[in-house]
Amino acid sequence: MSARQIREEMLVGDHPVLGQRVAYVLPVVPEDAPHAVREGIARRRIVATTGECPCGAVVDYGERRPGEVGVGEVHHERLCPADTAKLVKACRRWTR
Repeated sequence: MSARQIREEMLVGDHPVLGQRVAYVLPVVPEDAPHAVREGIARRRIVATTGECPCGAVVDYGERRPGEVGVGEVHHERLCPADTAKLVKACRRWTR
C-alpha cells in the first residue's frame, strides 16, 4: 500500500483579480481522501484561482509586481473546511 500524500501541480493562467498571467502551485485533490480533506483542498484551489472562497473569504494579495513570487493571505470562516487549522487536522487524521 502506498503512503497517503498530497501532490502538487503547477498551472498557468490569467488571474481574474490581479489581471495578469500567473503560475500557481496548487495541491491536487486526492480522490482517496476523506470528504473534509477533499473539500478543504478544493476550496483552497478555488480561492487561489478566483480570489474568493465559497465561505466568503477573500485573498489579500498585498502589493505584487510582475515576476514576483508571493503568497496571498486568506482568513476563512471558522467552520470552512479550507481553514488552515481544520484542514491540517483533517490531513493528519487521514495520513496516519
